[in-house]
Order: sequence, then structure tokens, then C-alpha cells
Amino acid sequence: MEAKLKHLEFIQAVISRMSTSSFLFKGWAITLAAALSAFGAVRSKWALFAMAAVSTALFWGLDAYYLWLERCFVDIYRKVAAADPSTIDFDMTPDKTDAAKKWFKTCWRPHLVAFYGAIVVVDVAAVFIVRSK
Repeated sequence: MEAKLKHLEFIQAVISRMSTSSFLFKGWAITLAAALSAFGAVRSKWALFAMAAVSTALFWGLDAYYLWLERCFVDIYRKVAAADPSTIDFDMTPDKTDAAKKWFKTCWRPHLVAFYGAIVVVDVAAVFIVRSK
């Protein structure tokens, strides 16, 4: 039973790191988009707004990847929690069946679309506003 608890602790530590990374990605995405947008507004350079939109899209994909991995480790946690303590092998390999499809589906989770989509929409709208001047 002690080995099972230790394995669950290892998995929980990975889940916590994934969650922390997701939080940091959101912070960096906002900071970078705000900085590029501010410089773009001051200098009337549409390319800075475009860079803000592209960097936000990259953070969106990276955040979705970490969320997908976090969900994989939650599945591992459930399997280990339900397993017989004598069969614990400390395996922490995520199931990568249809990984690209699952990652893409994760990209469109409502909270990610709302957060990153709002930033991208503002930056794209700013590109058109600055370009029309």
C-alpha cells in the first residue's frame, strides 16, 4: 500500500506542475500581448499587433498541450488509485493514442477559447484599425 501511495504522490506532483505551467502561460501571454500592443499603438505599427496575435496563438497551443497532458496524468492517477496495490509498477507514461486529435480538441475548450480568443480578437481588430490610418 505504501508503494501505491508514493506512486499517487508522484503523479499528483506532475499534475500540479502542469497546472502551474498553464497559469504561467496565461500570464506570459497577457504580458507579451499587452507590451506588443502598447508599442504598436504608440508607434502605429500594425506588425506589432500581428506579432501579439501570433504569440498569443502559440501560447494558446502550448497551454492546450499542457492541459491535455494534465488530463492524461489525471487518467493515470485514476487507474493507479483503482489498481490493486500489489500491481504497482510506477509507470507514468501517458496514453498517446490519437494525441494530435485530442490536443486539437483541447485547444477548443471553452475557457481557453474565451481567454486566448479575446486577446487574439483584440489584436486582430487593432491591426485593421492601425492599417486603415
